[in-house]
This record gives sequence, structure tokens and C-alpha cells, in this order.
Amino acid sequence: MNTTYSILREEEYRKLARTPFRGSVLDIGGSTRSGYHALLKGAQSITTANINPAYGCDLAFDIQERFPIADNAYDHVVSLNVFEHIYRFHNAFSESARILRPGGTLVCATPFLFHVHGSPDDYFRYTKSALEKIAQESGFREIRIEEIGLGLCSLMFQITGGAVPTHVLRQVLKKICIGIDSILLRVSKKYRTLNKRIPLGYFVVATK
Repeated sequence: MNTTYSILREEEYRKLARTPFRGSVLDIGGSTRSGYHALLKGAQSITTANINPAYGCDLAFDIQERFPIADNAYDHVVSLNVFEHIYRFHNAFSESARILRPGGTLVCATPFLFHVHGSPDDYFRYTKSALEKIAQESGFREIRIEEIGLGLCSLMFQITGGAVPTHVLRQVLKKICIGIDSILLRVSKKYRTLNKRIPLGYFVVATK
């Protein structure tokens, strides 16, 4: 589990750990050193792909172009916090569908209310409706999309927490914000409705 101040990434990892995997996985935008691979329970093999081989990967290619991979080659494609950095994102979705076996899944997460961050560029933020439409047009038939976020306090912490001067203070402030949100989500229907409209990001499982 991530130990930085990022609530977004921690929540992504929790959802990833609850997602079923079986067989082969292609991690696009990942690294052979990615710690979240331990959360892919049931995966028999994990192949990593990245545009920059310096990150440490099994395959090096640009996911904005045709993947150098045969049709129906993998059971799952995983991509965490990558699609916002891809200008020709439709290609990444459609190529993921092409290389998946029938019944295979694309499991991805992407930020929404999150600071601009380069890697090397940051182009887009996607709504739930946009992600659903893109997945449908790419050939996925079943699409489940969940909001990632714990409430307004946690959102404000995520946006500003990096400015808190020490790791200890960041962790204390994070726990306070999460605690306040937890209480408000339990007692207020309006707060739960608000939380749906202010997600930190989205977690998508799309089945071919």
C-alpha cells in the first residue's frame, strides 16, 4: 500500500486488490518494479509495457500506436493513471480491446479532480459518461465504473496535502480529513450525493 499522502492512489489500490484476475496480464504504463503487482491475485503472468524502457519494462512501445502484440493475447489489461497522459487515448482503449481474449477485462484508473501532473504531459480528465462511451466504442460490452473519493475534506487534502511540510503532519492531517468525511458520509444523504459529484478519479472494469 502506498505510504505517501495520495488518497487517490490508496483507494485505487484497495479497488485493485478486490478485482478478480486470472491468467495473463498486460500492464500498460507500468514497470517491472511496480508494487501494486502484488495486488493482482490470481494473475499467472504479468507483462509490463512502457514508452520509456528506462522505467524498467518487458515491452517498450507507444500506446498511442498499434500495439506490437497479437490479437486475443491476454486475459487482462491493467493501466493505472496513464490515460490522462495519452493524447490519442482512443487508440489505447481500442488496442487494449483488440489484444484481449473474449471475456477479458480492461482494468484502469484515471484521476478527475486532481492536480495537473506531467509524465511527461497531462492532457485530459474524463467523466464517468465519457469513460463509458469510450469503452463502448472501443468494443467493450460490459462496463463498470466506480467513483474514487471519500468526500470533500479528503478532496481538499489531496489537492493541498503536498504543501504540508513534513510526512508526519501530512499523515495526521490526512487521517483527520478522512475521519470527518467518514462521519459525514454515514449521517448525511446529501453528503453522499455530493461525494458522487466530486470524485478524485474513476476505477473502470470493462469486459470484452
